[in-house]
This record gives sequence, structure tokens and C-alpha cells, in this order.
Amino acid sequence: MYRINIVGAGNVAYRMALFLQGAGHSVECVYARDIEKADKVVRALKRTRSNAIATTDISTLPQTDITIIAVSDNAIASIASQLPHKSAFTVHTSGATPMSVLQEAGLQNTGVFYPLMTLSMNKDLDVGLVPFLIEASALEGIEILRNITTSIKAEYKVCDSTKRLQFHTAAIFTTNFLNYSLSLAYDIASPDFTLLLPSAIESIRKAFLNTPAVSQTGPARRGDTNTIDKHKKILSEEKFREHLQVYEFLTDKILKKYNPDK
Repeated sequence: MYRINIVGAGNVAYRMALFLQGAGHSVECVYARDIEKADKVVRALKRTRSNAIATTDISTLPQTDITIIAVSDNAIASIASQLPHKSAFTVHTSGATPMSVLQEAGLQNTGVFYPLMTLSMNKDLDVGLVPFLIEASALEGIEILRNITTSIKAEYKVCDSTKRLQFHTAAIFTTNFLNYSLSLAYDIASPDFTLLLPSAIESIRKAFLNTPAVSQTGPARRGDTNTIDKHKKILSEEKFREHLQVYEFLTDKILKKYNPDK
């Protein structure tokens, strides 16, 4: 098991700390600029016996097996440059930030430990459902990250910063863009939005089992312009102007892909 520093006290830092301690690792210190936020993470750890301490002085971070930087992307470089142990194994948790940012900040033994799922301190999550994308500047670092993911019973994939950014980009489509589409559906179907839940779950299930291209259905896939016109009429009200714009854009893309002659 490993001795670990957590740098940050937001959603990812909070969940990471609990995941790691739950697997038997020792979270030694939690750093944040706001002592109340750092204390919140430490208090959560102490509910299940922990000797973790909170600090706002980054220079007091102890020497550990691994330091995990879990802060916003634009703060990673600045935080990394302030760490006191330049040769200690240090990773960040960002999907869109290259590992080289840590090396450019003067750290010598670096890596990435990126959870490919949104983490929230307000919602418990089975860590076994979270895939981790890992990278390290040395084989010893890869071994540490493999051991950690195995200990928390999570899946992992070793990939470089370019491939990780591709995954991060793809996740925007499966999470943020999907949620935006759901918000439009909510407006149209309200107050009975929940009736759409079974079909939404089935669509996701089929897409991952059979590939999205094979699973694509609907009037645009069939080239059914008559039904498309009916939908557009429903969306012709002023309150659905945004919804109509999105409907027309996506319908046009699907028509051109599957029915180029339409």
C-alpha cells in the first residue's frame, strides 16, 4: 500500500482521497489554499480512521510514495512548480492537460491518473465503475498506478497524453452534449419527461453493444421526410426555436450520412 498526498480539495480530490483510503492506502496530507476545504476532505477521511492532516502551506507536504494533483487544469502548472519534492512521483488527474506540464514545472518523476468519469463529493460512486487512463514518465510510475487501480478494483488503460485527450473529447459527446440534448427533450416532454427514461437507457445500451452506427434509428435514418416535417411543425413555436435549430442540424447530418440522395 502507498503513502499519498492529495493536492486539491474539490470534487476529484475528495473522491480520490476516499477511494484510496478505502482500498487501504494512507492519505498523509491534503493541501488546499482554503483550510476549510482541506479540512472537509480530512474530516471525511477520519470517519474511517485516518491520520491525515490538512495544510495551506504547500512547502510542508511530506515525502510520500505519490502526490496526486487534483486541481483545475489552469492551476496544475503553478501548483506543480511549488511542490517541495521535485524528484517524488507526482501525477495530475486531468484529461486535457499533457503530462509534460509537470515536467516543465521542474518535476522529474511524473504521471497522469485520470478518472474517465465525472466525480462529485455530493454523490457516492462505486469506484469499480470508473475507468482510469494512466501514464507515467518511468516504468516504476506505471507500476504504482497499476497497483493503485487494481487495489481499488477499477479498470485502467495505459495511454499517452494525445490519446487521453481524444478520450476526453469523446466524453464531451457522451456526457455534456448528451445532457444538453436531454435538457431539450425535457422541455418538449415536460411534465412527463421520465417516460423517456426506458427508451434513453435502451438506446445507450444498444449503442455500446452493437456500435452507434448499427443502432441508429429514427425518421432521419429511414429518410422519412414526412415524419420529420411533423416534428418540425411541433417545434415551430417560439419557445422551441433553439430546439428546432438543433433538430434541423442533427437531422441534416443523419440524412446525409444514411440517405445522401434525400
